[in-house]
Amino acid sequence: MTELSNDLFQTFNKVIHLYRHYYGMQFSSHHRSVSQIRILKLLNRENGQMQGQLADTLDIRPSSLTECLKKLEAKHYIQRQSDHYDKRITHVFITNQGRSIIKEALDGRNEFTETLFSSLTADEQQLLSKLLNKLEMTLDDKQNFDFMAEFTERLHQAKL
Repeated sequence: MTELSNDLFQTFNKVIHLYRHYYGMQFSSHHRSVSQIRILKLLNRENGQMQGQLADTLDIRPSSLTECLKKLEAKHYIQRQSDHYDKRITHVFITNQGRSIIKEALDGRNEFTETLFSSLTADEQQLLSKLLNKLEMTLDDKQNFDFMAEFTERLHQAKL
């Protein structure tokens, strides 16, 4: 079972790597990063968010967010405005140009996923979805599955 698990893990990693490569190419050719698209998608859903709230929601450092926002603002995809009552607070708004970028990105994603999963039948896609959901639940179950604790313990045992 260990050899099969390792083979599955390697294949899974290859799929993830290739996915990131090809999906990321869609944005890099237009000098956009996946992070920038994530920001625009979030603003498209919840426009006018505070900069700190964006950093928390996206789980990125505020300094990294600031760099991304500068680039998006330079391309006119977003606008930043100080809060009327508290000038220390900055709200971020997506522009119409930013919305068109999101539409383009979503269209590209739809085309990408159609191409990616076209080699699977509908039944295989449903089975894959069930299996991936099962793996996700296993990873989410922090109570019974702690990667770092197990890894640290094995590492400690190996050094003894």
